[in-house]
Amino acid sequence: MTKRVCWLIGCGASIACNLTWIVPDSWKSLERSKKIARVKEAITAEMNSNVIDTTPFKLLLGTLGGNTVEPWKHLFITTNWDYLLQKEIRKLELKVLPKWLSNSHVFHINGTAEVLYDNSNRSPFLLEEDPAKERVSTVEANVAFNQMTWGRLFIVVGMSFECQTDEFLLSELNRIEDNLPIGESKWLIVNPNATALVQSADRIQQALPKATILKIKEKFDIWVRNRMPELQEEGVLAF
Repeated sequence: MTKRVCWLIGCGASIACNLTWIVPDSWKSLERSKKIARVKEAITAEMNSNVIDTTPFKLLLGTLGGNTVEPWKHLFITTNWDYLLQKEIRKLELKVLPKWLSNSHVFHINGTAEVLYDNSNRSPFLLEEDPAKERVSTVEANVAFNQMTWGRLFIVVGMSFECQTDEFLLSELNRIEDNLPIGESKWLIVNPNATALVQSADRIQQALPKATILKIKEKFDIWVRNRMPELQEEGVLAF
């Protein structure tokens, strides 16, 4: 029976790669479509700058690829607009899906700055101030959500669940938590900020009261370099 680790990647992982760009306050008054266009342009430029170092993602994928214990597999879901992790997965030049990877696609549930030939199945681009109603049903979001509802082990990296669009995700999980495996899941939250760490844990616990929460006060890149000991304890990794 396949076991799946669901990774929920937030801004903390991008910050570990030196992508620290945030939307300028001066853009707040812009019309929504213009603001989205500017954000996509800025994120793309930032991703291509010389300061970006994707070593944390390279190390993560290398560690998971070489040390994941069968039948565990990994699924990546992100609220980030950048696609640094997706680029690193593409660099692996996978001919077939390896045993350790549940899907080679990184699910961007808040949209992405990436431009593909066909983006029709992708999630809409959501701004932090957008109301929850802006989150509409798409193939990408539905697949990610369905995978999550059957998950029992989650890794949260640098996510706060503070904005309305992310709060909506937790409220939807709360709605089905009594009927599906996620209701009794285990969550490992990685965040170096003690306040944000506690807030994230509290929000998840409120949405999933029967879930087990483990707080890891550590920078994402350092945690990966330290071989993610909590995942070793769960039997996911072996060295």
